[in-house]
Amino acid sequence: MTKRASLLCWLIAVLLGLGSCTKSSTTKTNSITPLNALINTDTSLSLFHRMVLIANETGLLADNSITWLMPTNAAFRSAGYTAAGIDTLPPSVADRIISYHFITQHASPDSNGYKPYPTHLGFSIFGQLDNNKKIWFNGAPAGDTASVGKALVYRLNTVLLSPLDSLNHQLSSDSTLSYTARLFRRTGLDTTLGLSGGNYTVLAPNNAAWANAGYDSLAQIDSADIHTMTSLAKYHVLTGRWFTNDLAGVNSVITLQGGSLTVSVLNGILQFTGAGNVSPAHVLTGNQPAGNTFVIHKIDELLSP
Repeated sequence: MTKRASLLCWLIAVLLGLGSCTKSSTTKTNSITPLNALINTDTSLSLFHRMVLIANETGLLADNSITWLMPTNAAFRSAGYTAAGIDTLPPSVADRIISYHFITQHASPDSNGYKPYPTHLGFSIFGQLDNNKKIWFNGAPAGDTASVGKALVYRLNTVLLSPLDSLNHQLSSDSTLSYTARLFRRTGLDTTLGLSGGNYTVLAPNNAAWANAGYDSLAQIDSADIHTMTSLAKYHVLTGRWFTNDLAGVNSVITLQGGSLTVSVLNGILQFTGAGNVSPAHVLTGNQPAGNTFVIHKIDELLSP
């Protein structure tokens, strides 16, 4: 073989070697799930989308057999949230909100009363189908329902309130309920009811209601007769889990104390009247869960047996 032929064979071998080491580039694409596509394109869910991003929970948008309760922009605005406000939320706060609206299975409520559904937050959300075939979650009506990929999506016109882990923690987290928080700590009902294995609804008078009833300081609750305080506390507790939509459908309820309360609705506002009340107590904020045991409704009057 001539020198020129040898050189030509060497060059061919080198070129063939380089070709064998060169791989065609693969274009990487991000997988857009049906849930991603929904919140990316539906402008009525833009605040929900922002909340998911701040919570750093985009992984929950995978195409799985789960349920999303998605508050609309109107729902977030009604709850006091703006786009700028959501952007400045601590991620942990946004995460609590988003995680409580994510149910880890398909949720199809039936007509057998409120049923618990586990959420990503760890606490349950409660859903039911009423006699008019309307679906409710924690006392809030669900809007449009749709299958989005493998997921089930309910639109909400309300942002659901996420719970803390106990009645004491929940009451104590609201500075306008400090007197009621003290009442339940003083009587020990916050602990005994929480350990009883039952479900309870607490009608929680705000501080102004206590002041109107003559309680000028927390010390008055501490120094009052314990039996009187225990009876008063029990008069503000209903046995069972009562959300506002169920309460609006009854005329009276029996309290843990044994007495009854008259229930009525005036101009869309739920109200309770005790045996000794001159004027009814109006619900200011309803459907606040505490753990999986309690539902709290904030009221503006102390109920009188």
